[in-house]
Amino acid sequence: MSARQVKVTVSKPREYPDRKLPYAVRWRLNGRGYWRSFARAKGDNGADAFYALMKVAAMNERQWDPATGLPSSANPVSEVNVAQFCRSYIQDEWRRLSPSTRRSYVEALTSLVIHSARPGASAPRIEWRAALTTWMTPSPITTDTGKSVEWVWSDDPLPRNLQAWLTKNSPYVGDLGKEALYETDKRMRISLDGVTPYAPTTQSRLVTVAKTALWVAVKKGLLETVLWPRRESGAPAKSDRPESNEFDDEGVPSVEQLKAILDAIPSHQPASHMYRALSAVCGYAGLRPGEAVVLEVEDLLLPDAGWGSIRVSRAWSGVDGGKWNSDSEDIAGPKTNRSRRAVPIPPVLVAILTDWIGRSNITTGPLFLTRKGSRPTQSNWSRALHRACETAGWEAKLSPYGLRRTNASHLAQTIPIAEAAARLGHSVEVLTKHYVKRVGGQVALSNQILDGMYSIKENVL
Repeated sequence: MSARQVKVTVSKPREYPDRKLPYAVRWRLNGRGYWRSFARAKGDNGADAFYALMKVAAMNERQWDPATGLPSSANPVSEVNVAQFCRSYIQDEWRRLSPSTRRSYVEALTSLVIHSARPGASAPRIEWRAALTTWMTPSPITTDTGKSVEWVWSDDPLPRNLQAWLTKNSPYVGDLGKEALYETDKRMRISLDGVTPYAPTTQSRLVTVAKTALWVAVKKGLLETVLWPRRESGAPAKSDRPESNEFDDEGVPSVEQLKAILDAIPSHQPASHMYRALSAVCGYAGLRPGEAVVLEVEDLLLPDAGWGSIRVSRAWSGVDGGKWNSDSEDIAGPKTNRSRRAVPIPPVLVAILTDWIGRSNITTGPLFLTRKGSRPTQSNWSRALHRACETAGWEAKLSPYGLRRTNASHLAQTIPIAEAAARLGHSVEVLTKHYVKRVGGQVALSNQILDGMYSIKENVL
């Protein structure tokens, strides 16, 4: 910006007691207004210090950035904006990340790009989120040897309107100070409708990935430190909780109810026996659906009598939008180091798997394939399971992953908790926090036990 174009006026700091960051400095650059908020008035990072710097710059500086409203001396050394940094970060981290977490990282970084926009930015279009997701996600290309996969990010430019919006509104990484991150944090916790907060676990996942990425920016010298605000403590207000006319009384089938559901899956359709075997693997062995669907005959130990085992050494990676039967599917290691395990399986599951192998005439390789040679789809599996639940009288629609939670609840209430966690492939903390549910039919049993405890015998004074 040339000297004759620069006209800067800076207003004294003002206090707004009702705001989270109550002290604000406003200024105008050639008629366009800008502002910054601060937690306090005094100190090196306070409103008064920033006001003094801006007053001096207004008299002496001739190079100003119309996007940020700041003089060149106050702009960050690096000109890497948040969008550019997030893409370079995911490129550096992609191979290190487990396949099942790659999509979560892309989702979180897309959210960071959109919600870290500069103050006054126009609202992003809904379709831009999908465009950013595609821009950050590579495509798998099999090497000439066919034994490894190379990941390639597209060189195609973003849509022109999105690129223009990012150029104008995506801040430099070095601009992400305390007030900017406060606004970013607040926006990232709200769902796509702009009103409803995400579930606490979703909020935590998005924010954790964003903070992890920004600490890498600190190591690279793009940012001094990550001043991400601490979340306010305390329980959520009643007004923040979703309204419901039903009790939150989520439960899982009992062992008897689970057997009835599995027995109701087979029908006149040949594939129904495959879905019964798949469901039994998750319901009796606690495998994740993505682990079960890629099992091979060689992973099984099926004795003629007694307990057998399943070796879990791979899982569907989740790189192609949730489809198990896609041409571009990628089979990789399981979710975590704990997930690589040998799971003991009871005789009832041994019998079901033996029956399926006999019916399908499979002798080696993939255990679950359709007649066309593709992997079963999530949608068809879910439909078969929902119909069986209706037939067996289980009112809730049990999902394939719900079968794993069912197994976790059965194990946690029957065997030592550490052994239950080991069989499921995660820690005791994760088991008790996310998996253990109320088992059907235990209300009456619990009442019977408590009756014995609370009863007062006549001969006891």
